[in-house]
Amino acid sequence: MEDSLLKLLPSLPSAIISDLLSLGVCVRCVFRFLNMRSVDFAAAIPSCYLLISHLQASMLDSGAQMNGSAEIVPKVGTDSEPQCAVENSAHTIDGGIVEPCIVCLGILQILDDNMHKESVSGTELQRYCYGAKQKIVEAAHKEGHEFDSFCLEVSLPAICVVRERALWYYLKQKYPEEALFSHNHETDHIVTLKEAVKWSLIAPLELLLGAKFDSNSLFRIALLYKHPESLAELDFLGGHVGGDAKRRRHGSVDSGPPAGLAAVAAARTAEAGESLTSVMRALATMSYDSFSRTFTWPPSKPITPCELATMCWRMPVFVGGRYLKYSRNISQSRWMIDDERMGEGSVQEVIGDVVFPPYKGDSYKFHAAGREDIDVRMLGPGRPFIVEISNARVIPSSAEIRKLERDINSLKEGWVKVRELRQVGIDACAIMREGESEKQKEYAAVVWLSRPVTEADFECLSSFKELELQQKTPVRVLHRRSPLTRPRTIHWMRCKEIKGTQNYFVLFLCTQAGTYIKEFVHGDLGRTFPNVGSILGCEADILQLDVMDVKMDFH
Repeated sequence: MEDSLLKLLPSLPSAIISDLLSLGVCVRCVFRFLNMRSVDFAAAIPSCYLLISHLQASMLDSGAQMNGSAEIVPKVGTDSEPQCAVENSAHTIDGGIVEPCIVCLGILQILDDNMHKESVSGTELQRYCYGAKQKIVEAAHKEGHEFDSFCLEVSLPAICVVRERALWYYLKQKYPEEALFSHNHETDHIVTLKEAVKWSLIAPLELLLGAKFDSNSLFRIALLYKHPESLAELDFLGGHVGGDAKRRRHGSVDSGPPAGLAAVAAARTAEAGESLTSVMRALATMSYDSFSRTFTWPPSKPITPCELATMCWRMPVFVGGRYLKYSRNISQSRWMIDDERMGEGSVQEVIGDVVFPPYKGDSYKFHAAGREDIDVRMLGPGRPFIVEISNARVIPSSAEIRKLERDINSLKEGWVKVRELRQVGIDACAIMREGESEKQKEYAAVVWLSRPVTEADFECLSSFKELELQQKTPVRVLHRRSPLTRPRTIHWMRCKEIKGTQNYFVLFLCTQAGTYIKEFVHGDLGRTFPNVGSILGCEADILQLDVMDVKMDFH
């Protein structure tokens, strides 16, 4: 690493580096503004200072002076080579920055423990990372999460973006011939602060956590930076800021952040003023002259550093399968009316009470591809379902999940059985939603006629293919569903006699998802037409109904 950095020496603008350091810009922010993307921000930290020590030595040889808030003095070691000795104004006391960087407000500095090390490996890296990084590690393990990969999410105070803009304009004005600063704005032409934070942390955290960084990992570590002076510094934006401020003035702010700590992170940032997004939008509409008149550049030295809070959680985990319901007295989800339970239990509770505890999550939700009434059984291959577990701290193995399936199926009540229980991805939720409204479903219904059943009735019903219905919202669900007329399709029907009876038979039918089967049989006072009664020219009613199949490719 040191050799690769030393190769950069001839191309580095020494005067600009000296200027930035004297202004109070930390070393890593210097590298950011020089757009040095080839630098490994974690492994290169000690070598970064060694590099600048070499640079300082060459400047002293040429008679140049480097002074200000960051004084770099070359030392001579036993091998007579320059060694790093940085006296930086941003000393740390109990993890706090006394003189924070004027751009990152201490965000990158607080990650630098033992900057003087020239080489870092093994246990040295562990000591090097202790301070702020150790706090992150402690937060990651605080609630007992088990993980082998992690993803970093960084939420920054909006004032850092403003200060970057101010320093960029300063450099443009002072070094008009420098091609590096020839662009109108800093966007896409510097290493962003968020990138630098991640680059500085990923390698050390991989070592300390014993886990690999993976941007797709379900285990998230959120770093929430907040600056106490941010609100006052953002006042200059005034009417340029829209979005969040406007929504607050008109009272249309969402009632609360959506689930997931990424949203909480964004909310924490907005507490210090405007959100990062709205401030960036405001800056995009401000001209160079307008910004220059309203914000000091280079930015002034801050009094206090950013505060860091760390939050860790796991994105939702999904356990899916198919359930069979054999009781006509349990609902799909917990059903309460006036604090009184309806039925003996629910499918959700039978499955959730077994599946949820081993994951040690915060809560769970039960999703299914449609639902059956409390008095309807779910037979055949079963109905697809998903248990969504929030912030699971433990992920059971496949063998342990198979045991959970056996535990459910061995419950003495025997109300509910499950098949194909396994952990699934979030894409399974989309399949579920699609199946709820678009897939075909098969039923078996015991039907009563007001007259004796004939063979001609069977032939009549069986002759219909792709029968189109018009179903008004059933009377029994009008209290919770919009009063609409919904077209539905009966794909096919067939009948079976019940021996020893004259007025009863079994009707098997395949329908479009969302069809109300009970109403198709008895007509619901004419609200479903045609119906079995109108087709056969008599009164019809339904005694029992079973779901025989939910046709979904849910493996």
